[in-house]
Amino acid sequence: MPKSRRSRTVKPPARAAALPRHGGLTVPWITGWFDGRPYFGVNFPIRRIQAITHRLCQFCRQPLGRRIGLVVRPADSAVGYVDEPGMHPECLDYAVAVCPLLNGAMDQYRSAPPSVVAGLLASTPARAGKLAEAYEAWFVTPSGYEVAYGPDMTVLGIRLDVPVLMKRPVRAAAQPRLTDEEAALLRQVLGLESSAEGTTTP
Repeated sequence: MPKSRRSRTVKPPARAAALPRHGGLTVPWITGWFDGRPYFGVNFPIRRIQAITHRLCQFCRQPLGRRIGLVVRPADSAVGYVDEPGMHPECLDYAVAVCPLLNGAMDQYRSAPPSVVAGLLASTPARAGKLAEAYEAWFVTPSGYEVAYGPDMTVLGIRLDVPVLMKRPVRAAAQPRLTDEEAALLRQVLGLESSAEGTTTP
């Protein structure tokens, strides 16, 4: 069964029962809406700050518990913080199951949203259209859930230089696909062209 169909049959956590649904999927509380539709993967800035500073789950909006899940890329580890708030483990599991970028159904970040949407919602234009990176799920305790601030006290996200209970791979980085010309050249270098030509049917 295609992942897109299977993801629609995944049951969301009970704590997220009050959230709206769109296209058969539960819409995370942090997701930005514009013109009556949700833009999955584009966060509403105010809700992002609220979730980080008030220790709310970015998915269901309820207070975080004894284990907090973070979705982390190598780029996040390099800067020392992740810009998205944490989630309950079961909310994170649902997000991974239904999000095509996290479950591997998509190998590229989607194109940037329309400029009017990007102007109102927090988006990541630097990633737009690029290959998906590797993702891990990190789990921390409430004492390790610390806000990362910029020099001007801007809320950057959640610090990663803290004790981590567990790290779990979510998806591997997407690999670039060869063009037809590159594939033909590779077959030639490996001698596959000549072997294929030498095979004849009686």
